Amino acid sequence: GALRVLAPGWRAAFDAAVRRLAAAGARVETVDLGPFLRAAELLYGGAFAAERYAAVGAFLDDPATGGAPGVDPTVRSIITAAGRLSAHAYAADLARLAELRHQAMAQLDGRDVLLLPTTPEHPTLAEVAADSLGVNSRLGTFTNFVNLLDLSAVAVPAGEVDGGPFGVTVIARGFADRVAADVAAALTGEELPAGRPTLGPPGLPLVVFGAHLSGQPLNGQLTAAGARLLGEVGTAPEYRMVALPGTPARPGVLRVAADESGHALDGELWSLPPAALGRLLAGLPAPLALGRVRLADGREVTGFLCEAAAAAGAPDISQHGGWRAYRAASAG
Repeated sequence: GALRVLAPGWRAAFDAAVRRLAAAGARVETVDLGPFLRAAELLYGGAFAAERYAAVGAFLDDPATGGAPGVDPTVRSIITAAGRLSAHAYAADLARLAELRHQAMAQLDGRDVLLLPTTPEHPTLAEVAADSLGVNSRLGTFTNFVNLLDLSAVAVPAGEVDGGPFGVTVIARGFADRVAADVAAALTGEELPAGRPTLGPPGLPLVVFGAHLSGQPLNGQLTAAGARLLGEVGTAPEYRMVALPGTPARPGVLRVAADESGHALDGELWSLPPAALGRLLAGLPAPLALGRVRLADGREVTGFLCEAAAAAGAPDISQHGGWRAYRAASAG
């Protein structure tokens, strides 16, 4: 598989890290790394290097800087060569990356993180000097795709091999930094802050928009049920939000009709134990309900929605883009 490129002894060290994570309560599954690795190849082997020339190429070529003599020759050669890349090659790589992102996200579906070795080897200084570009490309085999796919990651030490350090990287979706950090803490044996859920059975995603947000009156219902915050999210631009009457103050979210103009709304994505989600639904007061919500990245998850009849006479607050922004504007 993809891990065959690891230096001698590194596969055993990686397997040991996987076992530690499983012992901490994680469910471990194998995924297809193909889309991730093919995306990583675009960083050095594709046209995205043109972005580097766009950023500093003019500075290197500016006669006023004298050619910027202090720039590392290898870095200069990479940036200069990038100035000759064509626009159609860049456009083709953008399309290819979008395709690979779709494939990669399918591999993460239903999973919280991806665990990989941080690098496949430790090169010597002589090896770097002889082929700096090739060595750096190899060192990023398991990480060069992170930025391209808009993911988050935390690298941590995971033991030694033949007297040298070995490390792993915990990779999560964009804005799921807390999840990656918590899993990394489980690997290194660090204690999580009080009240932070530990690793356990897989949870179900739930997007919230109002009184269940962090710091809001009903958020305690989620934390008491063992829910874990995955991060802030936005919906696709096909919803509207109204301010419902009653206490505590809370919004109602509705999907607009196909021929209507909708808004993108801010929310939070939580992971909730399946049993807890059932209890939450059983105690949910009308006119609120749970339904499928489409996020900005195309995913569809369970979320809080509202019955259309209850929204008929309620003030429309969609223009604020979210409950917190509306509350802040109302307070001002």
